[in-house]
Amino acid sequence: MPFLRQFPTTHLFKFPDTLVSIPQISNNTGRLSGSEPSSEFLKMTTETPNADATPPSSSEGPLPLRLDTSRFDTSRLNSFLLRFLNGLKRGGKSTHTLSAYRNDLGLFCLFLTSSGHHPGEGVGHLKENWIAFLHENGRKSDASVRRALMSVRSFLHFLIREKVIESSSLLETKSPRQPTHDLLTVLPEHFRKLVATLRRKSLMGDEKAIRDFAILLLLGKCGLKASEAANVMWGEISFSGGKKGGGSIIVKGPGERIIPLDAETASCLKRLREVRESLQLPADARSKLFFGYLNLSRKTKTDSLHRHGIKFVVYEISSEILGKAYNSESLRNFAIASWISQGLNAQQVANLAGYSSLNSLERFSLDTRKLRLPRRHMTKEETTKEVRTNG
Repeated sequence: MPFLRQFPTTHLFKFPDTLVSIPQISNNTGRLSGSEPSSEFLKMTTETPNADATPPSSSEGPLPLRLDTSRFDTSRLNSFLLRFLNGLKRGGKSTHTLSAYRNDLGLFCLFLTSSGHHPGEGVGHLKENWIAFLHENGRKSDASVRRALMSVRSFLHFLIREKVIESSSLLETKSPRQPTHDLLTVLPEHFRKLVATLRRKSLMGDEKAIRDFAILLLLGKCGLKASEAANVMWGEISFSGGKKGGGSIIVKGPGERIIPLDAETASCLKRLREVRESLQLPADARSKLFFGYLNLSRKTKTDSLHRHGIKFVVYEISSEILGKAYNSESLRNFAIASWISQGLNAQQVANLAGYSSLNSLERFSLDTRKLRLPRRHMTKEETTKEVRTNG
């Protein structure tokens, strides 16, 4: 938080659960209160332009543009920033997200007041000088620059809605694209080997194998995250009757959803419940599914397993059985890829995975626009037209 370290804060932006400090901009000088203006700032705001002077060469790099104070009053930046952050808070943004916005936009306000740039500039070197200012204040990584540009664009859209500015050159440029990483997923043959090995061990009555097998199936077939699997309670699982078995599981949280269980997963969970009861561990509706061990001898057990414990189990079983370490996200990605290969459309896959946007499926090298989307009810004319087209 460079600007918070360099300048005192005199205005408190109060949240219900925290206090966020915002630098106060002076109404007289257009700069942060309590801070001394730089020599460059004094020179820029006090010198009278010489009409006969030869303009500096553009080869020297981006040049700061003088700000016409009649066009934009920098003393209003503080109130606009507070209103913008309050809107984010009302929209449900987390404290960490608000803190990141506050730091980026506080630095942007400092840049405007010290450089003389206008946020609504349509031409000039606004973006170049803003990025150079970020670098000077320690924001040198691509990720930090990308986040700062995104924060500023959100703030500029807010200023446009407030009719403070009409447009900005910063809105016409895109942030550097975030590098994409290879999708980590378990190979199909590796998943089959994990299933076969743990199924055999679980049928022999090994309590740990039954637990590990249930974790494998919930992540690799149902697509649960490690944190979701750690928090599932027995009251959120229902088993179907009949010969086919099966059932469903309710996954609660931000991506709340209901996921069907196949017969093998339901059968494994039933055996896991019997194991908990035999170990004299609670197995009521409000109890978690998985138990853990406090030592290597397995003599002391816990009635629940943290998400880091789930991740360690995946790492352990894949290393022992395959000789290759996989993480829990690899199993979840395998489940999502399996749903896609089974022919489910994009919306169905997103619902099962708990994604709020279809864009999340782009990680699986899919063009979601080409996937089969749920079709609305077509009129008679539309149906006739499609039959003729496909016929």
